Amino acid sequence: MHNLQYIFETHNFTLTNETTKGLEYKHQETENIVYLLPTKEINLVVSPLSINIDLSQSDGKVHSTALKHFPKRLNGGKQPISFGYSFKFPTAAALSDFLHTLNN
Repeated sequence: MHNLQYIFETHNFTLTNETTKGLEYKHQETENIVYLLPTKEINLVVSPLSINIDLSQSDGKVHSTALKHFPKRLNGGKQPISFGYSFKFPTAAALSDFLHTLNN
């Protein structure tokens, strides 16, 4: 996952938190937060409150305690859990294109 850090830096994102469940990046100007999750594919999770993207194009909702800055909802458990929308990318270039769109 760290091999993608240069892409985030290119698009003005700073690594703000790192756990075994994911990396949290914050945009320096807009303060948008995204999470890079450790999966086989490049898996980026954005907030359900994001207004700059078409969430219908996502790969679905993801629930995780790693998404600590995102809203919470019930997902079959007794306690609400943070959730966001997952976007999976086959290449680093596709991730870069998405980050460019996200903040413009």
